[in-house]
Amino acid sequence: MSKKTAIVTGAAMGYKDGGPSIGGAIALRLAKDGYNVVVVDLGEMGQKTVELIEAGGGHAVFIQADVTKTADIGRIIQTTKDMYGGLHCLVNTVARYGSGMMKNVAEISEEEWNATLEVNLNGYFKMAKYTIPLLLESGGGTIVNISSIESFVALPNFSVYSVSKAAIDALTRSIAVDFAPQIRANAVLPGFVKIANSENNRSPEELQKWHGDIALGYPMKRVCEPDEIAHVVSFLAGAESSYINGQSIVVDGGRMICDGHVF
Repeated sequence: MSKKTAIVTGAAMGYKDGGPSIGGAIALRLAKDGYNVVVVDLGEMGQKTVELIEAGGGHAVFIQADVTKTADIGRIIQTTKDMYGGLHCLVNTVARYGSGMMKNVAEISEEEWNATLEVNLNGYFKMAKYTIPLLLESGGGTIVNISSIESFVALPNFSVYSVSKAAIDALTRSIAVDFAPQIRANAVLPGFVKIANSENNRSPEELQKWHGDIALGYPMKRVCEPDEIAHVVSFLAGAESSYINGQSIVVDGGRMICDGHVF
């Protein structure tokens, strides 16, 4: 293997026109760091991520796959081995969003609850379960799971999302304890991030106002860019974070520590 290889799930660019996404930004950053990148997503915009990586001189392949399906994960792992020989980093970014999950525990349907956990938790579990042997075979490596500050603070009427993110943090700690020192595992917990998939049909003027209103609750007085999450993932994936293991790293511009009262 001439260089390291990373798998990034949920790594498609924004579904509308290839706009910014957290997974896409992470894939681009790891490619810049010198990794071969296996871009995994259900959406066809994963190919756009590969094109951007290759335009920057990097190496990547897109695998259109469902991380809740064991057969698809087997295909991801086999393609990674065939193309690059091994694996050194797994970044789980995929997440499920939908209007049906925006309910409290009394109102959400069992179907919506289970469907969300199947992606947001079980997808992470299955990717870790089936890639860890390849990571160990390759000499060890890192796992970075994208969680959320909602694992610590509850967004009203968004129950299953908060539960899924808290479970990701616990899964990360379990992996960190069980597989150190060969594998380090950490979670990154963003606050609001400016991504294309949250824009809906807002006009540029509406987006500016929306982002501005959200920024008022953040000490930094602006919203996070996807690259700012990718920088942290790059650090956790690399040797400079060699003694950081099992941590939940909050990247929210100080939102969680901010008492918003005005006197």
